[in-house]
Amino acid sequence: MRRTSSPTLVVIVLASSLFVVTSSEFQVAAMLTAMSADLGAPVADLGLLVTVYSLGMGCGGPVVAWALRRLRPRRALVLVMACYAVAEALAGATSETNLLIPLRLVAGALSGATFGMALSTGMRLSDERGRARMSAGVLTGLMAGTLLGLPLSHVLATTVGWRASFVVLAAAAAAMALAVRLAVPEAPGRSGERPASLGALRNGHLWLRYLTSFLTIGGAFTAFTFIDPLLQRAGLTAPQATLTMFGFGASAFTVNHLAGRVPAGAARGWLVSGVIAQLAALLVFLLAPGLSPLIVTATVFLGGAGIALNPLLVNRVITVGEPNVLVNTVHTSAITLGVAAATTLGSRAITVTGDLGGTVLVGLAFSVAAVLITATTRGGDPLGPSRDRAGRP
Repeated sequence: MRRTSSPTLVVIVLASSLFVVTSSEFQVAAMLTAMSADLGAPVADLGLLVTVYSLGMGCGGPVVAWALRRLRPRRALVLVMACYAVAEALAGATSETNLLIPLRLVAGALSGATFGMALSTGMRLSDERGRARMSAGVLTGLMAGTLLGLPLSHVLATTVGWRASFVVLAAAAAAMALAVRLAVPEAPGRSGERPASLGALRNGHLWLRYLTSFLTIGGAFTAFTFIDPLLQRAGLTAPQATLTMFGFGASAFTVNHLAGRVPAGAARGWLVSGVIAQLAALLVFLLAPGLSPLIVTATVFLGGAGIALNPLLVNRVITVGEPNVLVNTVHTSAITLGVAAATTLGSRAITVTGDLGGTVLVGLAFSVAAVLITATTRGGDPLGPSRDRAGRP
């Protein structure tokens, strides 16, 4: 007999899984100084751990999803979270930088797969109308991990040591594997359903949606990554900057919740509006860097754009592609690679220009491109009634 579970509990468990892997994504950045002192390795060398994790997410996530394509999403998620716990535990136990690098690469690949599997599990347990709301609920874990992962890891590193962060997240990942196994029902298979194949990705419309996500989230992260120095440049004190960041977070959670209620046919208009708000915020950072009231307002607006638009981006993807693990994992990879590309270009732009405005310019370029692509792509299913999801007449 198939097990039933509260939809709210399912969302909490799946969102918590994303919270764990997102927190792990940011943990090394919060502990570089402590790790450098303990391991006797330069900070610049340890910074490579952040890079390989991102590469693992962007490139390894789809590989893991493909390897586990014959498993149902929930079962695959349990396996991936269990493996993630092992990778985190081993990272906390080793004292060799050369071992940390492959462990972080593996953890990144498992993290990328976790996103696709958590989203696919939630979507398969929802009807078509409820998928956007389910994805928004699950993605609150991403939001929480993005906002809390850095400070939580920093607190652990400075109080009980950097290894504790890996141990805590390893235990959390193991607990989430058990929670998914016990609390999340396995969605029934569809009649004649076959494992996800690469054919699901042979869709030009789908790749346009991936590109929009790449540009939108990448554009937001060019400012989000440097938000602390941007607020300091505006003359905000440490307590004022903290309150402003809370405003960023409140705005992000609110818009994320609202975005999950947007019907598929209206997602395009909302997304264009959200990216325009992102453009406005970035322009304030560029043109009025020293006006603290405007910078505070722009930060709150940025919170309501960027990562808060994830439910709309997911909604747009599933209107042209099947909501399976491979499609969702490649979408996660597109977002991750967008963040990596934008922040790399932003850092380089700061070096070239000698000013934080360089990274803001990169964000503006990404955001303008996102608006143009979204505005010229029809809402809903652009393939029309005469074509199937692979784009064939």
